[in-house]
Amino acid sequence: MRPRTSISSISSRLCFRIPSDRRTLTSDFIFEAIPENDVVLLKQRGPKEARWRLSHPLQSSHDKSVKLHFGARIPHVNIIGRRVLDIVKDSTGLDVVLYAPSLPRSIVHAPRHAVPIYPADAQTIVNLMDINVERPDPEDDGQTCDEPFEVFEAGTGAGSLTVHIAKALHAGNPGLPKELRESIAGARLSLDALLSRSGAAKSLADAYLPRRRAILHTLDRNPKHTHTAHAMIHGFKRGMYLPNIDFHAGLIPEYLTQRLEERDGRPFLSRVVLDLPTASEYAELLIRCMHVNATLTLFTPSISQIASFESWSSTTGQPLVQDRVVELPTDSSDEHGVMGKEGGRPWKVKTVVPKRRDDGAPLVQIMRPLVGERVAGGGFVGVYRKMRRGQDKIIEHHWNI
Repeated sequence: MRPRTSISSISSRLCFRIPSDRRTLTSDFIFEAIPENDVVLLKQRGPKEARWRLSHPLQSSHDKSVKLHFGARIPHVNIIGRRVLDIVKDSTGLDVVLYAPSLPRSIVHAPRHAVPIYPADAQTIVNLMDINVERPDPEDDGQTCDEPFEVFEAGTGAGSLTVHIAKALHAGNPGLPKELRESIAGARLSLDALLSRSGAAKSLADAYLPRRRAILHTLDRNPKHTHTAHAMIHGFKRGMYLPNIDFHAGLIPEYLTQRLEERDGRPFLSRVVLDLPTASEYAELLIRCMHVNATLTLFTPSISQIASFESWSSTTGQPLVQDRVVELPTDSSDEHGVMGKEGGRPWKVKTVVPKRRDDGAPLVQIMRPLVGERVAGGGFVGVYRKMRRGQDKIIEHHWNI
């Protein structure tokens, strides 16, 4: 009789040695002192309630500081070298707790010039896009004949959907050399290149970019939107997802026409997502750029905009088949905190001493859902799939049966 294998023995064979450089494993600073070029989320104790502030990348310069609420500031040098959950004093003497910002909180608290697609909605849209990339072969030098998986986003906005797509593509690209990763973290912002065109790491960047197997091209006609989105993504986890993205500021027809000319009219896009008032204005050119079976995803605040696109697609005979249309739920959020807009319904669960009681009164628990001060999120998402000419009508016929 074959001996039974215990779960503990299986687990022991599956254990991996944790590398000594734990930062490369976690992409976080939970195990070590907060270094230069990181971004922290600060919770400032206020007279009535706490206020939150996201820092810029920290610099070891005495003239750099984080501007907080109530007229207070904290110098960057007072944060560098501290640890997560340490408490420091601001310039007015108030306590400030240091946090490692999550992706949703980085999006919600980052400076912006456009209304963001809130994190829970952005994650839902990415799920509907059905992005599945394979881990690259370690021996692949980027010279294989396989084309990269390319995604096009029109309407960068605040960069929320951009960074969620880049996160979904991340596993499809080779790892960054450590020197290049550190250079990206400390690099000055450059929209047309991974690094500013100077420095020793330029050759590393030039060698890395052609090896990418999953690329997001994001375009906005407003350069200010592009710059702020780039800054937010550059600041999150020291630019962890920045190498997966090519930023463009300009017009959709100019970019797509140039790409088609470079490829002699051959399609190159596997996924397209549009956050535009009138998606049909550019859709015909986009469809020409899409592979067969590629998906076109629309995000709109009104269901009538998707209905208008559906009517245009049908009347003009576009090779598209509707995959699904879904409504994104709205969420309530508080004005100054971080609750809401991240997914799920926030609750308040707290152990307190009842008001107007003596110090010896027993503790009681408060458990209730939070009611926000404003409504956030919501909208509609339509997903369409490109078919071969003629095949789309057959599929549409079976869809309607």
